[in-house]
Amino acid sequence: MRRDASAPFNSNKADIVLRSSDDVYFRVYRCLLALASPFFDSMFDLPQPQAHSPHEEMYHGLEVIPVTENSRVLDMLLRFCYPASVEKRHPEKAADIERVLEAAVKYGMEEVEERVRRSLLEPSILEKEPLQIFAVAYRFRCEPEARAAATCLLRQPAPPANSTTLMYVSQGDLRNLAVYRAKCAQAVLALGSNLAWLQEKESYGFFKWWTNCCTCLQRADTRFLMHGAYAREWWAEYMEETLGILQETPCAAAVHQNVRKALERAAGCPFCRRKSQPYMSDFVKRFAEAVDEAIAGIPLGIPL
Repeated sequence: MRRDASAPFNSNKADIVLRSSDDVYFRVYRCLLALASPFFDSMFDLPQPQAHSPHEEMYHGLEVIPVTENSRVLDMLLRFCYPASVEKRHPEKAADIERVLEAAVKYGMEEVEERVRRSLLEPSILEKEPLQIFAVAYRFRCEPEARAAATCLLRQPAPPANSTTLMYVSQGDLRNLAVYRAKCAQAVLALGSNLAWLQEKESYGFFKWWTNCCTCLQRADTRFLMHGAYAREWWAEYMEETLGILQETPCAAAVHQNVRKALERAAGCPFCRRKSQPYMSDFVKRFAEAVDEAIAGIPLGIPL
């Protein structure tokens, strides 16, 4: 059943109609379409017949151009072609971005394409659908956006290589994505085996309780040796558990997961109970920064 699109695509002053694949009729202006799209500009430049063909569809006296996009996609696409005073309907999910980008590329709408690309980095979409965003960014050769999505993917278990979401990604680049993840894991795990990234001036506040007398056991583990003192057992357990999480999800968020458990263990010591919370808060902040820095140094290895 055919129906009119909502405002502003139902204006009586429009001079052309686009019909979506689900039979919604968009009354629009030739001049705006021509300015936004070389495709439509060329179409409108073609010689027009003196009389309408009986096979030519008309709607409210206007010529109808059928398009393959559905009404949701067409609405979002056309709003980007209209002046700033027209409210934009930004994509809300990765599938929206893909369909609108697909249409913008097809119609040669470079400015629209550039604006829609920004949606790939919208946190509400990227953090919810990093795999889908990576696939879209890869398909449309958006390198910075693909890098951001690949980094965001580290917060989740590794995706299956046969995922239909990755249908446009070559086998070679699927391997490169897996290699990127492995290198990120290797880089962040190295932070746990060598604490040299913590300068003494940074670590004094976090670690000074190690060198004071308290009831906690020490872990004689050279990985956790700082300035001549071994770590307390509860802190070493936190590090071991966190390194296990980082192996599967090498991202800054992983270092926060077991902080509460570590503080509960530290509460068993009267001395550590007073110092552990502010010092661990500082340490975890610095640890998360170090993880981000390590990951930032790993190239994606997927040329786009």
